Amino acid sequence: MRAVTKERAWDGNHRLYTHVYYHALKALKLREELYAHVTVLKERAEIDPGSALKDESSQQYLIIRNSTMTASGYTVSIREEVVAKELETVGWLVIVSNDVADAKEALSIYRQKDVVEKGFLRLKTNLDLERLRVHRDDSMQNKVFIGFIALILLSHLHKVMLDKALYKSVTMKKLLLILSKLRVQHIHDQRILFPLTKEQKTIYKAFAVKDPV
Repeated sequence: MRAVTKERAWDGNHRLYTHVYYHALKALKLREELYAHVTVLKERAEIDPGSALKDESSQQYLIIRNSTMTASGYTVSIREEVVAKELETVGWLVIVSNDVADAKEALSIYRQKDVVEKGFLRLKTNLDLERLRVHRDDSMQNKVFIGFIALILLSHLHKVMLDKALYKSVTMKKLLLILSKLRVQHIHDQRILFPLTKEQKTIYKAFAVKDPV
């Protein structure tokens, strides 16, 4: 990632530091992802224009017009100006600080702050703590405490999935669903474990956990 820092006078006693970063690989990846997404939308719209006319994402990126020249009765084209507008800032990051003069330090602080913000976002969305729905202080404290324990576990899952590239094949929700299908039965005091699937074995290996016996 390339970075450029510019220092400006804020007032007589303070300086303002503007750190501008450009991540070429991230920009390329996001550009490819956007074009792939738009291409898929266009292909779907050409097959089923009626559904595309009701789809918000298709309306954002595509122009669908009536036509007597095509078998479907419609022509489909990409809104190139919308795509170009969205790609203008891809890969760029600007951090403004009145204290941190070093670009690397500013980026490190920003990323640490981003981790905290995403943690609270997971508390509100993944762990359903946006509304506590309690009437006593002790109930609130207990629920928040359990929520933070769950957040620690969730953050560890997320880190391992990133490190082991598991997100290429599954989402976290699907990973938990796969693990939830592991079954154990007790028949006449005998413990019988259902055989692990290939996906379950892959997950256990990624998390360095021994296969259950």
